Amino acid sequence: MDRQGVKFPMIVQGEGELDRDRALVAFLTERIKERAKVAEEGEEQMLAGVSRVLAEFEEKIEHPHRYDEQNDYFAGQLQALGWSLRCAAAAFSEHPDFREDFRP
Repeated sequence: MDRQGVKFPMIVQGEGELDRDRALVAFLTERIKERAKVAEEGEEQMLAGVSRVLAEFEEKIEHPHRYDEQNDYFAGQLQALGWSLRCAAAAFSEHPDFREDFRP
């Protein structure tokens, strides 16, 4: 099959992931704000680390290379960042706004 026949399904699948990723960013941003109000030093450091990863991920999810199958390095970075954030989100799995597709 030529590349043109494969591209549309990849974009459709990618749009679903993009929706999930945008929701994940919003979910974690709110949880970080909530926890920052009561966090002790160790948790503050962890939240700061998650915030840095979240900022990089948020920037990359909107990047045009997201669907570029030629750019394996970018895709690998995006997958690794997303997986680590889904792991962080799992700590809030009892929250009513948690979505099952946030799980790693």
